[in-house]
Amino acid sequence: MIEILDNLGILARPDLDLSTLSLAGARYGSNAATSIDRARIKEVTFSPIVRRGRSSTGIESEYYAADGRRIPLDEVIDSVITADGMLHLHGHVSYKIAAGIVVGFALYGADRGHLTYFRHLRSYDDFLAAFGRPDRVERNEAFGDLLGYDNSYWASKKQANWDSWDERLSSVSLGSYEGNNGPSEPPKSHVRPLDRP
Repeated sequence: MIEILDNLGILARPDLDLSTLSLAGARYGSNAATSIDRARIKEVTFSPIVRRGRSSTGIESEYYAADGRRIPLDEVIDSVITADGMLHLHGHVSYKIAAGIVVGFALYGADRGHLTYFRHLRSYDDFLAAFGRPDRVERNEAFGDLLGYDNSYWASKKQANWDSWDERLSSVSLGSYEGNNGPSEPPKSHVRPLDRP
């Protein structure tokens, strides 16, 4: 088993076998309830029991049920760890959970997370030299400005997002996320496919 946080350079490989990887101690494909360290969970998204939430930098996240009742974090974690949703840990890593199984890993936060490992990549060309040619590149734009490139590597079920404003790798997701499933998946609505990377 290869622990990603101990081998961050592996994220650049175009031929990852997800069944051989773990992130912060939880193996890809493992039972979320028994493999994820609950004490490290700082936030939850897409919980099936949360109808409204509140979060911001410097405050503790709050979760509310449909009836307006505030839900404690432990209860929200339980709702995802045995069902579906996202669990976010300190250190800018997260897990995607489906039917209680870890089906995705994500690392983000280029300026303060584990992706600072790739801070030596200072241009999109540097990124392509390190990560290789993606199977699909989508140009992310807003109001005519280039925001970055979403690079999909289907053999690894990986997407690596390049931030063109700050010239850095901003996130890497592995597993069952939008953009990672191959050519039959349509492009995201906020991006324009490129003819070539």
